[in-house]
Amino acid sequence: MATLVAEPMKASVSVSARTRPSSANPAARADWPTVRIETDGATYEGQVCVPETKRRLSDLLADERPFLHLVQVSINGAGEREPFLALNKRFIRTVRIVDEGRPADLVLVPPSV
Repeated sequence: MATLVAEPMKASVSVSARTRPSSANPAARADWPTVRIETDGATYEGQVCVPETKRRLSDLLADERPFLHLVQVSINGAGEREPFLALNKRFIRTVRIVDEGRPADLVLVPPSV
């Protein structure tokens, strides 16, 4: 009888946003439109990352991933914002672009060390 033993992975990546130019940061090369999304139970307004590889919000909505990731999200018009929300695309009824959100409008906050 054989016993399989897996060795732990020893890969570690630590990159500080302060050490790389903004052009190397994928978020800096993306558009961040502010969208208003309606579902049967709620209305969400937040920013979504549309990377260079997708080019349009409709490409992002039509891809194979089941969830749409939003940041700085207001739920049902509340003044308080959630930092992150993953929304199942199957429950989306409508999507409206509130602001185009070009990269120059986005302020990237470096991770704390």
